[in-house]
Amino acid sequence: MRFAIASFGSLGDLHPVLALACEVKARGHEVVVGAATHHQPSVEAAGLEFGLVRPEISMAPELLEYFFDLRRGPSRLLRELVFANARESFEDLWRLGGMADVLVVGECLYGAPMAAEKLGIPWANLILAPTSFLSATDPGVLPQAKFLHRLRWFRSWFHRVVNALGRLQTGWWARPHYQLRRSLGLAAGGNPVFDAKHSPRLTLAMFPEFFAGRQPDWPASTKTCGFPFYEQPREVPENLARFLENGDPPVVFTLGSIVAHFEPEFYHVAAQAAQELGRRAVLLTGNNTRIPRNLPASILAVDYAPLAQILPRAAVVVHAGGIGTCAESLRAGIPSVVMPFSFDQPDNAERLRRLGVAEIADRFRVSNLASPLRRILGNSDAARRARALAVRIDPRSAVSEGVDWLEKLGADKSE
Repeated sequence: MRFAIASFGSLGDLHPVLALACEVKARGHEVVVGAATHHQPSVEAAGLEFGLVRPEISMAPELLEYFFDLRRGPSRLLRELVFANARESFEDLWRLGGMADVLVVGECLYGAPMAAEKLGIPWANLILAPTSFLSATDPGVLPQAKFLHRLRWFRSWFHRVVNALGRLQTGWWARPHYQLRRSLGLAAGGNPVFDAKHSPRLTLAMFPEFFAGRQPDWPASTKTCGFPFYEQPREVPENLARFLENGDPPVVFTLGSIVAHFEPEFYHVAAQAAQELGRRAVLLTGNNTRIPRNLPASILAVDYAPLAQILPRAAVVVHAGGIGTCAESLRAGIPSVVMPFSFDQPDNAERLRRLGVAEIADRFRVSNLASPLRRILGNSDAARRARALAVRIDPRSAVSEGVDWLEKLGADKSE
């Protein structure tokens, strides 16, 4: 069979797709990975065929900061990028799917149902973070209305009302989507943000049940597979390898592949907090240009290193709460301090906190980073729980099971 698997977003969104695609290829199928242009090197480094899927996200720091605003970022992204480019995204998915037997998409690629219907092929969608289900029985932390999380213990009818209001609002934003469907001769369909993004044949929830248990209002087509880890073909930089070998396990500070572009002060605050606590530290700075100078020998700054290779040798990881970094921290069996920005990050942070393996920090002042870091470093229960959860993660079976379901979807069509 030939599979087309598409991703929109950061490396945290792309890497699970690459993990699935590599397994698909290893089983002898053909596969093409759709993503924005700036992800093409990562796709090709994995030995996979690349296909363009819009919308493109500019890596300009001021635009990334604009779309990652805590309260307004999600609405800006949907209105000004996703739905504003609905036709272009559909055309790319239609072209990609035209070469495939099965189309698989991640979040925000709302043209997939249209492309699959016009092509007459089955499709599946990937849910990488629990908050994407927008469940009323397990309400997540919504970055644009974090106060609602204090009401999560209200009965589900209350959260169904909240979701109904969300459907009205996002339905208004999605007018270009509905107009496109009509131009293609298709019925309006359900709300793309809440309902129509889920395939009636297969929705893959790619996180373990201890992170978020199955809910009665999830789609009936949902299958849970666990975290999919992409093993990157990159080595740890030589200076970092030496640093890890010569001293106590450090604190690792990272903001992922998006936030690191625009947050100006984080790494200065991180270095000061590490020195205040007398801890060795690794700063994974990405493309951030505001890196502290004249660091002491106890702190090393590098632009990038695979988390899978360094977190097992760390004491704690401080991060923004992207689902990929959350998964890597759990796999490594170490606690976290999470400083969430937007999208799924506040909810992921809260889930780690409820598991007893994380502290949440809200602001970037030294005192507000050093205090939760001190607490988590001194919390032997958090370290014990993290190690216990790591034992429950089986990276190989998660990817294998996910591809089993994708193969079954394609085989059902051929029968």
